[in-house]
Amino acid sequence: MERKYKFQFSELEMQSSVTYTLVSRFDIEPNILKAEMDDSGGVLILKLKGDEDDLNKAVEYVQSLGISVMELSKHITRDHDKCIDCGSCVAICPSRAFTIDRDNWEVHLDFQKCVACGSCLTSCPTHAISLTI
Repeated sequence: MERKYKFQFSELEMQSSVTYTLVSRFDIEPNILKAEMDDSGGVLILKLKGDEDDLNKAVEYVQSLGISVMELSKHITRDHDKCIDCGSCVAICPSRAFTIDRDNWEVHLDFQKCVACGSCLTSCPTHAISLTI
């Protein structure tokens, strides 16, 4: 099973070896999709792969460290009525989650590839894309 999560932590929690613990203690395969850190803390967007029970235990462990955990499931939404299939989201998407079907020139979104970076939000001229994190 694979799930995407947003981990938000303060400066104090930055010293924890969270991803190492997920691997060694819970047999979880983490894939860091995005990481932002500064002096006050940071955010990790992770794709975690493992047994469902192990994933649940791993999330509980991370929360016990004081780290905020939010599951990201279909976090990008596109209003098809507002979308004009211009392709600006395709051009700016770093993970190539947006593509254009060359047969009908429609834009498609692959949720599995999306890393919730938000780049598409500012590129969309009709504001047809929203991010819920």
